[in-house]
Amino acid sequence: MTFTKLPKAISAEELLSTPLPPVKWIIPGLLPAGLALFAGPSKAGKSWLTLWLCLQIAQGNPVWNREIEPRTVIYFSLEDTFNRLQNRIFQLIDGGDAPERLILQTECQSIGQGLEEQIVDFVHNYPDTGLVVIDTLQKVRSCDQSGSMYASDYKDVSALKSLADKYGICILLIHHLRKQAASDPFDQISGSNGLMGAADTTWVMQRKRTSKNADIILTGRDLDRRTLYL
Repeated sequence: MTFTKLPKAISAEELLSTPLPPVKWIIPGLLPAGLALFAGPSKAGKSWLTLWLCLQIAQGNPVWNREIEPRTVIYFSLEDTFNRLQNRIFQLIDGGDAPERLILQTECQSIGQGLEEQIVDFVHNYPDTGLVVIDTLQKVRSCDQSGSMYASDYKDVSALKSLADKYGICILLIHHLRKQAASDPFDQISGSNGLMGAADTTWVMQRKRTSKNADIILTGRDLDRRTLYL
């Protein structure tokens, strides 16, 4: 049988005989390289949890009993000031050392207007980069979102996914939930299905504001749906 190759086409026989690298995990079993979306209610602790994750990964400390390989992390904390970040880090490290591998920025460009170039420059300067966090997604989206919401959401997120795939890093987008309840927690993610459709991994936090407990429901292309009870 004659097989004419198309761009990025491969036969099943050739695919099965081709050695391929395993999935690269930033947090084993929970957060692989690629484009990830972390959505939760407003003021529910997403940024605190995200900053703690950045510290753990930059230091190579365990995350939820999972061993972590230390990697350089850049955290675009776009709704905070350096003063607030300083106070939070002091509380989170509780007298310990702050990692040099964690880089913090409170400003950046928007998608399609320089953000991609900023990330590429950072990765070139820090080749061991494993995680790029953008808190929040809405802060890096342009005001001009003409056309359908799905197309706009998918286009923006896909631009960042291409970077994550090219450089073997995880780009984690912090996002919000709608106030309306839904039987499927993932249907509460603000915006269209284009966001989750383009993302490789999706986390949804559920937490009552006064509660000390939270659930994170996870799903993705490289992991089965599961729930973390924190």
